[in-house]
Amino acid sequence: MVAIISHRLRKLRSLRRRANQKLYLSGKTQQYLLREVSATLFYLTLIIILHTAAMMAFEALSFRDSLWLTLVSITTVGYGDFSVQSDLGRLATALLIFLGGIFVLGKIAGDFLDFRSNQREAKKAGHWSYNRMKNHIVIIGSKNDSETHLLRLITEFQRNQETSDQEIVLITNSFGTDFPYALQQHGVKFVNGRGSDPTYLNQAGVSNADTVILLAWDENDKSSDGHAYDIVNRIREMGSTASLVVECVDNDNRSRLEMSGASLVLRPIRAYPEMIIGGLLNPGTIPILENLFTAADESIVVEEGTIKGTWAEIVTASVSADKGVPIAYRSRETGETITSPTGSTDVDANALFILRG
Repeated sequence: MVAIISHRLRKLRSLRRRANQKLYLSGKTQQYLLREVSATLFYLTLIIILHTAAMMAFEALSFRDSLWLTLVSITTVGYGDFSVQSDLGRLATALLIFLGGIFVLGKIAGDFLDFRSNQREAKKAGHWSYNRMKNHIVIIGSKNDSETHLLRLITEFQRNQETSDQEIVLITNSFGTDFPYALQQHGVKFVNGRGSDPTYLNQAGVSNADTVILLAWDENDKSSDGHAYDIVNRIREMGSTASLVVECVDNDNRSRLEMSGASLVLRPIRAYPEMIIGGLLNPGTIPILENLFTAADESIVVEEGTIKGTWAEIVTASVSADKGVPIAYRSRETGETITSPTGSTDVDANALFILRG
């Protein structure tokens, strides 16, 4: 029962998030559509008024009957309760059907198809506005974004239960207007520009985002931290309360970025984008993960030899002897490396992987 309730609550949160993740038209597009719709409605109203007046004049019908005949004629329904008898009345009706039923309605259909086509092209080119989207994830790209790196990062967000139902908006100018098909297939929204420009931050809806990931502009250049510092300040000035994850090249700049408003600061490790999600969803794990990669404080060593017993016994013996904490072993039978086994697992290994300080 608890599992069912928990599942339904997660589903409800998902529906609420998606309800807020609607796309909105840019200001220019809204103005264009408003002009087109207003003009179409004006012409349609004018045609109806003129035909209604013609039916009253040429067919001697009341206003009510003339308006009815006009409406059933323009929609080509034709109930047959009224019919046009005079030549002038027939000419007016023919013009009504052509101008109203064919020309105006055809124009509406054509405008709609043009809009849909322009919409698709604008999204692919990164010119669509997502500034009214809410509770989404914004990724601010680097100088030279890698499709492979971004795909792994995005896949990790979509794989995790906590973030799988959130839309993702990517700000980058690394791909020009040729947004990679693989990223499109993952439903990623694209903003073609640099994250240092407030125009593109606003276009991506940073102010309403749930999470913002700021990748280092150049992972090998310490000056990238100044670039990150500027963007962090811009985002906070825009009123964003999002969890802001920032990559920092020079560890000495970490505290400065944290003071400027970064929620989480970590080193750029392009080969393992999973660290970003791990650090975001599991606060406090970043220093541990970074030390494993840099070997600054902790490192993993391999102890060769025959090791038998339960995993709990092996871990206890190693820790008691100050050898370190075993985190995995290599099976003597299969040669497979087994990570994080349960305490009751019976181990028959020829190597032990130990985390040492």
